[in-house]
Amino acid sequence: MLAGKKLSILGDSISTYKGISNDRTANETLFFNPYYYRDPFPSEGTYWMRLMKTFDLTLCVNNSWSGGNLSGKDNPDAGVNRAAHLCRDDGTAPDLIIVFMGINDLGRRVDIVTFSADYGHTLMTLKQQHPTAAVCCVNLPDRYPSMKRETELFNKVIADAAAAAGERFFVADLFHSKLNNDFYYDNTIDGLHPDEDGMRYIAEVIEDTIKSKFGI
Repeated sequence: MLAGKKLSILGDSISTYKGISNDRTANETLFFNPYYYRDPFPSEGTYWMRLMKTFDLTLCVNNSWSGGNLSGKDNPDAGVNRAAHLCRDDGTAPDLIIVFMGINDLGRRVDIVTFSADYGHTLMTLKQQHPTAAVCCVNLPDRYPSMKRETELFNKVIADAAAAAGERFFVADLFHSKLNNDFYYDNTIDGLHPDEDGMRYIAEVIEDTIKSKFGI
């Protein structure tokens, strides 16, 4: 059902990889995108490359920015603005889009009202530009007990925005997966960025969500 379909990604550092998320030959706007992941971390170990292999997807555009917030309409590097650049320069458009952003907004204490407005705007941009694409919104993991309440509020914004955007929009729930608290930390490189095991767990959550959504 998904074999040969095209995937685009709107993300932060967790979705980056050198030479891919800043590949200007795919989309000129990616040229200056900073990245976190690079060799010797294997590209095939990223959550999105795992998904591409599982579903036989091809990459359209990975527009991910290391350190980037989703929110910030005055910042051209924010996800709310990069959402407009998920096609290739030759006009190739995605069939499936993954939005995995918000961790930096949460960590920087972005106002929930601002985050809500910008997340909603992001999904409306995707809906208008890609009216037939399915959009998987990945919510935020339960990383710190001290920030559990704030994380739940951000995740409610993500869920509400996806519901408001329509039936093609759905949420992959990291928050209620096993990838939380100490388990999340133990499967990272530095306490934030997933190692290969952490990437595998993220991929499994998204994979199960996509299979359920499409009846695979």
